[in-house]
Amino acid sequence: MPLLQERLKAPPLPLSVVARPRLNDFFALHERVRLLVVQAPSGYGKTTLLAERLPALEQEAAWLRLDQRDNQPERFLSYWQAAIQSLLGEHTPLSPLAEGAECDEQECVEQLERWLAELPEQRAACRLVVDEFEHLTHPDILAGLAHWLRHQPPWLTLTLASRSCPALGLASLRLRGELEEIDLSALAFDSEEAQTLCAEQLSFPPTRVSLERALRRSGGWVMALNWLVGRTTTRAGFDALVERLNGGHPDFVAWFDELLAEALPPEERELMLQLGVLERFTPELMARLLEGERLTQRLEAFEQAGLFIERPDPHAQWYRFQRLFGEYLRHRRHELSLATQRTLHQRASQAWLALNDPIMALRQAILAESPEEVASLLVAQGPALLASGAYALLAQGLGLLGEPHISTRPELALLYGWVSHAQFQFDITARVISWIEAQLEVPEWQVLSAEFATLRAQLAINQGNAERAAPLAEQALAVPARYLASTPLTATAILSEARFVLGYLDESLQRVREVERLARQREDHQLLLWSFCHQSETLVAQGRLQAAYDIQERAFAHLERAELEHLPVAEFLYRIRSQVLWEWHRLDEAEQAALKGIAVLDNQGERWTLQCHIQLAKIAQSRGDQAQCADHIRRLRKILAEGDYHIDWVANAHATLLAWWHSTQDLDTVERWRQEAPAPVTEGATNHFAQCNVRNHARALTLLGQCEEARTLLEALEVHTQRLGLVTDANRNQLCLAAAAWSAGQETQARHHMHQALSLASRTALVGSFLRLGKPLGELLNGLLASGTLAALEQARAERLLALAGQQKDFGCARRLMLDETVIADIVARPDVPELIRTSPLTRREWQILGLIHAGLSNEQIAEQLSVAPTTIKTHIRSLYQKQNIRRRDEAIALAGQRWAHIQGE
Repeated sequence: MPLLQERLKAPPLPLSVVARPRLNDFFALHERVRLLVVQAPSGYGKTTLLAERLPALEQEAAWLRLDQRDNQPERFLSYWQAAIQSLLGEHTPLSPLAEGAECDEQECVEQLERWLAELPEQRAACRLVVDEFEHLTHPDILAGLAHWLRHQPPWLTLTLASRSCPALGLASLRLRGELEEIDLSALAFDSEEAQTLCAEQLSFPPTRVSLERALRRSGGWVMALNWLVGRTTTRAGFDALVERLNGGHPDFVAWFDELLAEALPPEERELMLQLGVLERFTPELMARLLEGERLTQRLEAFEQAGLFIERPDPHAQWYRFQRLFGEYLRHRRHELSLATQRTLHQRASQAWLALNDPIMALRQAILAESPEEVASLLVAQGPALLASGAYALLAQGLGLLGEPHISTRPELALLYGWVSHAQFQFDITARVISWIEAQLEVPEWQVLSAEFATLRAQLAINQGNAERAAPLAEQALAVPARYLASTPLTATAILSEARFVLGYLDESLQRVREVERLARQREDHQLLLWSFCHQSETLVAQGRLQAAYDIQERAFAHLERAELEHLPVAEFLYRIRSQVLWEWHRLDEAEQAALKGIAVLDNQGERWTLQCHIQLAKIAQSRGDQAQCADHIRRLRKILAEGDYHIDWVANAHATLLAWWHSTQDLDTVERWRQEAPAPVTEGATNHFAQCNVRNHARALTLLGQCEEARTLLEALEVHTQRLGLVTDANRNQLCLAAAAWSAGQETQARHHMHQALSLASRTALVGSFLRLGKPLGELLNGLLASGTLAALEQARAERLLALAGQQKDFGCARRLMLDETVIADIVARPDVPELIRTSPLTRREWQILGLIHAGLSNEQIAEQLSVAPTTIKTHIRSLYQKQNIRRRDEAIALAGQRWAHIQGE
């Protein structure tokens, strides 16, 4: 039988391949490991991974790529012999395969055993790769390969790429430690790999927010990410396509339809659609939900067929569908009758309730469109659902009932009030409170008087009325809670917030530590986490950023221990961690914290993530990345326009917008902002957000040349910072006073304020707020250093700030060599350019890296600037050095200098 030699070679790699060194540990050659299985559904890059990694790790390998026709023993053995022979070479020929004979199981095993006996005992370690192994189902072939595995020499590692689970006795191999496995969770792209994919194939870097969202929506499925990148031409287009990245998209529907038609008979397809009503499931839950026989075995068949079923925990019996495939199943649910769908959802709701999961029970009851069941669940499980932070789901359930129904039940009204408050819909909260106040004399409403007083106190806090909030919270503490057991704790927390708003920070700390103590006693994990966050905010206001960071460390330990990562309060923690890290100029860590905060709330709606988007804009601007910053500013303004936020959030957002308008010299917008922004009220500036709002007006006035008015506002603020110990605000105010004096030409006064700011920074350790000053910072610091008036600690801080300011200039300088293809083509065409460059030209990315090397950036800084992994930078540098016949970084710097001279025409 003639053999196709192309099937005995590694496939050619795509033009752009993402190297995946994080998976190298799976490829360690060890004589104990007989088998490596790379198993995942189609589109996860199994073949590409093996074809790229094995040469990179310098591992010798023979290849055999199968198709459906190879599921015949004689044909399979012919190709198997050829693959083994390619490993051994001509000097160790294998005995021929008998032609024309029937090959049953015994003959298949005997033939493979003959070849095993002919293999050398010693040889350099190598692999035999069998790709598309799912085509092999013939029992004689599988029996022969199982026998081969038991007896293959230790120098050989069999490596299988398969959509389905190979029926080769993996369980025994796993227990003996002779099996290595790479599944779809390991094959899914991570953040660094997705960044590299975009950097290699797109002429612009999408924002990290959009990229992380694409990863979450695709589950890291390589095919989906390639689909996204291949259809994108602009950053806005990328964002829009991410929003449409769904298993119900026509492209994915058609693909999944073909997959199911090929893999399942019609009756099994219907079972799959019925199972699609569940987001996660166990065999027990399937039995409660579905009717039929052999459900567990049928589920295992789905899993083995490679149908996008995942096990989040390999040691547990929980399953879930890959996100896009689950969305596809929900899209195809219309093939079931409406009555069948409702029945399934009702059964699922009851099953989840029996498993003590009220969130999933409510979700299914809502899908069943059963108002009576939803109302019953809300009243009975409302406290647990609130404690779980399921605000968006509660809002859906309440929306199904409608306000006329809600307003007649005190429990539902209370839930509606808290949910609307949590979603910043303060007008709805006020309306709910009007219902409550109109019915407080009704006995069944009086029962919840403690809960109602707490809700009214919380709204008062959010409206900035701490004087009204405090007595309401005291009133709540005076009567027992009848419905929400957390009410006394919440009221105590509101009292702490009220003291914080009024500027009494020590008393606020004392009260919030009482909240922490009580939350521990009651095992109220959500309020315990909130207490840590509030302590951190208070410590920041006092200028004790290191103490705030330490409290956050305790909070993160509790977050992990209590598994609270999904709760909205977790975003609070990530956000305040990002704020501290930005002030310390630890930008990578600050960005990671903000992105995690957005991930927590991604399903709740973008408006919740305003604070984290503020952080990302600040970070991009601190890096000097104007393109990324512009995108974050665009998104920030969109979110602001769509919601009504507390002054804390608004003031932080406006501070970032003003910094952006300063960098772009958009003074017309600054003037318009002054007319529309919250008024600068200095009398009540007893907290960080009121101070920030007034400081924003001072910044705007400085930009507009009205420096004396700015100084007047800032000096009024300082009365409160001195009286109440708002040390961090005092530090920032001094920086604004320095900027105002500098703009007014009062250099001596500007240096005085900068000296004061440096002195305060000995306590606060601020960095980010200093760097926001831009060019005046360097001149003021140089003047102070030259004057010799700084104490040792102040001098060290000034020198560090100057160094950081210099690094920011390096980023700006480096952007000069972000060349487009036209400029590069012009350089290469010049007659004085060496022949080596014309015959082996650099890619655009290599030109960019050469420019960044010339600017003095390290590999890590280059990776940060280009939004790719450091390992990718090393790969490009190695290619660049080979093309230009250079060996060291100083040679690369000299080469870049020569090229830059050509660009400038020198």
